[in-house]
Amino acid sequence: MKRLLSLFALIGVCALTGKAWHLAKDGFSLSRTYASLPSGGFQSFDPSVSLALQQPYVYLGRGHQCYAFGSADGQYVIKLPRYDRYRLSFFLRSCPISAILPYRKAIRDDIEKRQTFLHESFRLAFEELRDETALVYLHLHRTEHFQHPLIIKDRIGRVYRLDPNQTAFILQEKKPIMMAFFQDRLQAGDRKGAEEILDAFLEVVASRSQKGIYNKDPSFMRNFGWDGGKGIQIDIGSFYRKSDLPFQEARERSFQETIAHVRNWLNEVDKDMLNTFDQKTQMIKASWAASNSPGSES
Repeated sequence: MKRLLSLFALIGVCALTGKAWHLAKDGFSLSRTYASLPSGGFQSFDPSVSLALQQPYVYLGRGHQCYAFGSADGQYVIKLPRYDRYRLSFFLRSCPISAILPYRKAIRDDIEKRQTFLHESFRLAFEELRDETALVYLHLHRTEHFQHPLIIKDRIGRVYRLDPNQTAFILQEKKPIMMAFFQDRLQAGDRKGAEEILDAFLEVVASRSQKGIYNKDPSFMRNFGWDGGKGIQIDIGSFYRKSDLPFQEARERSFQETIAHVRNWLNEVDKDMLNTFDQKTQMIKASWAASNSPGSES
């Protein structure tokens, strides 16, 4: 009995140690970001991108789709996609039971669909929303033009040297969180400054909506950045289009779906600011309606 209890105790200690190690790293593992990149993609080489990669990047945190690392000069963020989310579990890969084959196929199809969605969102961001997302470079195909390793440091200080030619990554300008600034302005009694931030938020959402692009992620507290007068959508993994909708309806729905979450939050935080937000929203919609009216300039 003592031996059995000792065995259980050892298993428990090992499990707790493994869990503590996982938490210390915030779940980051280089293997989770690995993907065999396809060839054939083409993007003109910008020497400034190579220069931006020649500095170390330190772990910042993780989102639903990516791990993020900040550059030593504070100007950039490197994002490594979490490709482990798009792999079959070891059990499903190795289990020989024929009865689970339909289930395994369904899971694989779902994984492929989600990964295709992610890459399409990245493409939309890079090709159509670069200004709205402060996106600098998108690397999803094998290349040969980077001559220096990409050096990253994880949460516990371990250093990795990656070959950027063989690594999927996103390079983005680093921006402070918009809503943190908004809350600071409110607490300081600077309502005019808070309104300026709401203006910037509505402007970037309206710009994206004007292109008929939706955003599936409702979170706004950490997904938008502030550039001292300009709003930036930091998260780029949730963009999509609805091809079956006419432009005006797609624009209206995209805009409304995003601002609805902010309206609900402002209703709890500051009702006077909510009224201001609604007025500014109506002004944007009125300008759209005027541009759609007969006789207006295209």
